Amino acid sequence: MDRKGILGIVLSVFALLAFEFFYYIPATQKAQREASEAAAAAALAAPAVPVEQAPATPAPAVASGASPEAPAVPAAPIAAPAQIDTLANSAVEYSFTNLGGGISKAKLIRHTSESQNVTLNLFGTLPIGAISEVAGEGIGMPFTAAPNAAAGEIKYERTDARGLQLTKNFILPKLAGADEKTLLREEYLLRLDVTFANRGAQPLQIPAYFVYSGSSAPIHQRDQPIYTGFNYYKDGSNKLIDVNWFGGGNFLSRRQASATYTDSTPLIRWAGVTSQYFTSLVTALVDEKASSDVLAKHQGSQVWARRFVIQDEAWKAAGFSTEGKTAAERFGIDGALGMPGFTLQPGETFAQSFNVYTGPREYGRLKALGQREDEIMNFGVASPVSKVLLTSMNWLRSKLGNYAWAIVVLTLCIKSLMWPLQNKATQSMKRMQLLQPKMTELREKYKDDPTRMNTELMKLYKDYKINPLSGCLPMLIQIPIFLGFYSMLGVAVELRNSSFLWVHDLSQPDTVAHILNFPINVLPLCMAVTMFIQMAIQPKTGDPAQQKIFMFMPLIFVYFCYNFASALALYWTVQNLFSIVQLYMTRNQSAPVLVKATPPPKKKTRS
Repeated sequence: MDRKGILGIVLSVFALLAFEFFYYIPATQKAQREASEAAAAAALAAPAVPVEQAPATPAPAVASGASPEAPAVPAAPIAAPAQIDTLANSAVEYSFTNLGGGISKAKLIRHTSESQNVTLNLFGTLPIGAISEVAGEGIGMPFTAAPNAAAGEIKYERTDARGLQLTKNFILPKLAGADEKTLLREEYLLRLDVTFANRGAQPLQIPAYFVYSGSSAPIHQRDQPIYTGFNYYKDGSNKLIDVNWFGGGNFLSRRQASATYTDSTPLIRWAGVTSQYFTSLVTALVDEKASSDVLAKHQGSQVWARRFVIQDEAWKAAGFSTEGKTAAERFGIDGALGMPGFTLQPGETFAQSFNVYTGPREYGRLKALGQREDEIMNFGVASPVSKVLLTSMNWLRSKLGNYAWAIVVLTLCIKSLMWPLQNKATQSMKRMQLLQPKMTELREKYKDDPTRMNTELMKLYKDYKINPLSGCLPMLIQIPIFLGFYSMLGVAVELRNSSFLWVHDLSQPDTVAHILNFPINVLPLCMAVTMFIQMAIQPKTGDPAQQKIFMFMPLIFVYFCYNFASALALYWTVQNLFSIVQLYMTRNQSAPVLVKATPPPKKKTRS
């Protein structure tokens, strides 16, 4: 590979660095920053209050800003403990609480972590599907519960002193005898029907209200914080606010620490919280072909999120290990979708429906929901490549029965398709190697005149019909593939608990031992060794100093992959081995001949 090819790799790696550290730090509006900075320090220090320990006189569940004719009346102190009811299907067991009238926990029956079931909203303070007017407050109001486990429904109802009746009905889909497509879409889905009714004699002005998506937290001690965040969909794309956002900006984005994140904008389709592999999200349902007025009334108009610290006691009580991270480095996040306000005349009702998804971040399931929920995968700039790779990997796994072998075969397929291009590039590099003495001579001759030197080099390439960029073309093609794998394998829940040889979990580093508390991960080290071998046997171009500098490239890739999903190191190691075999095969081909191009004959001019 020539110097320009290597430069392309370096620039791509630095682009990957920027993608890793800065893609997930979104810009915020100035007004939002100013509004949150004043309360940031105190709010960050204050622990979150669990739902079961809500204030004795909480705010009304909805519409405390009612019209003067119907003033809000504080609720009576909560004395009774929470009433817990459950609904379940073959995929999820939901625990409902009447304090706030929502889902307090969602246990995923088919997914385990630390030898127990993954439970969503495990450290949460806000029930999924709870409603309040003030974001983060007024949750814990008691509702009258009417569970019907046989029908797969549970209804919550509450009427305040103004005559505002709030009814919430959670409904499990009927999955008995359902086909595979229906199961894919609805196994982790609940429908929430909300009805506001004015039972009083005066009109009620219902202000904007929040529907909570619950909370999210890491499921492993070493999970990277960039994967724990709040997401919402607007303007055709998903926006992610990870837990690092609340700590302030960096040298690229100067910003004060903030206790909460808010955004006010029309037509927000859904909002949810995510960990690396799981999510709970709330989608406002409305016919997309409806008029603009109906869409504005039935889709989100704002979002809210806040970060909280998961204390060691709570983390250990959930069965997790506290080794390697302090509580100050372990964050969860709460989120909510804000809905627009409206007016209710006496006897009038207003209905709004939501889909509540609590399950794995599986691309196929989320896409089947039909409201662009698959954007919560956060594949980023490599999204098209990531989607193709993920779909291909899942298809191969269905044929081979193992995700590791699916990655191996997928890598071999990609390298096979690139074989002709790689052969051509290798021949070009060999010709560049033959041209090296002449290039060195020109550099020495015109070392004091860079402009003339570049001109003569370009003339030399033209005389021998050599494209200096052709040698690096295969690597430039591999960079978006690497980015696609990097983005996809970081969130591919399908890889969890998938084993391969000594690897127990392809979604985690393949640690086999610790030396002085430093993990020994085998696959990234194998990847580095194969990269060194590949660079050693490929044709040499560029001056010796540059060649020595770029021998550090394997170390840079090890830095990216060492504590990442071992599946990424597996992919890159396999492609390195395939490239080594290919290079040895091309070495047996006849050496190219460096022939100076014959200039075209001059046209004869008529005398």
